[in-house]
Amino acid sequence: MKAIICDDEKSTCSDLEDLLLKYAKEKKVSLNTEVFYSGDPLLDYLKREKTDILFLDIELPGMNGVSVGKYIREIMEDDNLFLVYISSKEHYALQLFQNQPFDFLVKPIEQEKVYPVLDHIYRIAGKNNRSFVYQNHNDSFRIAYNDILYFQSEGRKINIVMKDGIETFYGKLSAMEEKVPEFFLRIHKSYLVNQNYVKEFTYEWVKMINGDILNISKANRAKVRRKILESAADEFRNI
Repeated sequence: MKAIICDDEKSTCSDLEDLLLKYAKEKKVSLNTEVFYSGDPLLDYLKREKTDILFLDIELPGMNGVSVGKYIREIMEDDNLFLVYISSKEHYALQLFQNQPFDFLVKPIEQEKVYPVLDHIYRIAGKNNRSFVYQNHNDSFRIAYNDILYFQSEGRKINIVMKDGIETFYGKLSAMEEKVPEFFLRIHKSYLVNQNYVKEFTYEWVKMINGDILNISKANRAKVRRKILESAADEFRNI
């Protein structure tokens, strides 16, 4: 995997890079690093090179971290990047929700903060490589869970809604709910959504990254709200 660090404090970059390389050596995982000190050259790099993890300072000179994150998600349409914000302040958490951060680290950067984040990233990355397998006309098909926004039930048919299209097969959503990873959430008798691609939510609906607005059934509203808020709290557990 490739991890990028972007912070205008060189000491923070150096400390974090040392921790990342130490983690990779101890865990025996592949992890390459690059360092940037401002947002504009970072974006130039991200447009050219595939990146897996970005540790991004919020208070950058010029284009700040919030704007960089928004550009990555909305203009580059990169929803797979693990975005971890860094700040010396704690009040940004709710402002960052629309940029779908994976986590939030409060300075000073320390091993006991960084290692759990990396553990979580590698665990999720492993699960995202898994695929959903379904049958259609006696043929088997495979779609990576990471490519699926949500499942929609229409009678006996189930639509697999992805970033770039829709596939359909016959099945029951209740049976699928037991098989998919835990980041899929049942919000309605007709919808099973990938929480990683929920951009906005209210008590009554969720808005996915493709703009689709899906209703939350009354019976599921308390559970859905709790799950999404727990997920958000997880991301900012270091605050």
